[in-house]
Amino acid sequence: MDYYAISLFLILFVACGYADEFPFDQNYSPQWGGDHLSVLDQGRVVQLLIDEHSGAGFHSKQDFGSGYFRMMIKLPGNHSQGIITTFYLTSIPVGGQATNHYEFDFEFLGGHNPMAYRLNTNVFANDKGHREQQFCLWFDPTADFHKYELFWNQYQIVFFIDGTPIRVFKNNTNIGVSYPSNSMHIEASIWNSTAWVGPVDWSQGPFIAHYQGFSIDGCKYNTLNPKACDNWNAGKDRKLSPDQQRRYHDARKNYMVYDYCSNNSKKFAECLSDFPVEERIEEDMNNVGFNPSSNWDENLHT
Repeated sequence: MDYYAISLFLILFVACGYADEFPFDQNYSPQWGGDHLSVLDQGRVVQLLIDEHSGAGFHSKQDFGSGYFRMMIKLPGNHSQGIITTFYLTSIPVGGQATNHYEFDFEFLGGHNPMAYRLNTNVFANDKGHREQQFCLWFDPTADFHKYELFWNQYQIVFFIDGTPIRVFKNNTNIGVSYPSNSMHIEASIWNSTAWVGPVDWSQGPFIAHYQGFSIDGCKYNTLNPKACDNWNAGKDRKLSPDQQRRYHDARKNYMVYDYCSNNSKKFAECLSDFPVEERIEEDMNNVGFNPSSNWDENLHT
């Protein structure tokens, strides 16, 4: 077969999600930051540190054409205003320059206390992005690990927090919205941007993010057969289930604080095409939905 899954067994239940026992270096490599990236606990935990000299980051060794990508993350504590901790999929080659590309971001923007964190999600659809949706978190993201997930198949890309869907980017190529069909890989980092989120009080540092859960369930991208990954999860998970749609609606109603569609709907065709989620629930009653932590197709797991 042209696709396979990178292992998802040896699962342990921790915090409010799952952390697997695969070591960091099986599926990931350091990207930048030198000694600001530390591999701990026999490869089960990676620590990214930022101070006034440098941040740090890592990337997946493989490129993918679809899949389920997740990471358990504990964010930096202290007064972390100006610090950005990330987990995302991108089509930019490792070390490459950012141009028009595909990217799906979790970006955690630090604040003056742990509950002041804001989650910025962004979508780049063969362009320069600007599809931000921002959320307040309903828990302290610095006290323990929480699970952040990206699910990508040929129908939709779904952002999850601890199993709750918070954002869906549908395949709307039929109305001219670009949707990824080329290779992408995972990156994670900690960095700062005074211009975007304000200055950092370095006296509160160093600032440290912890990552764990390094298995990947995805379809390896094949340059000779780029459509092969359409078979991954084929025919499944076209939509959220009614229960997932209700949780999605509740999360967005209660915790979303900014939506690009509210200000730029005419600029983005997908803002005009999607009905409010509650109007789609009855339509989806025959869809059993999916569990982003479950094995969708046993043939994909080794």
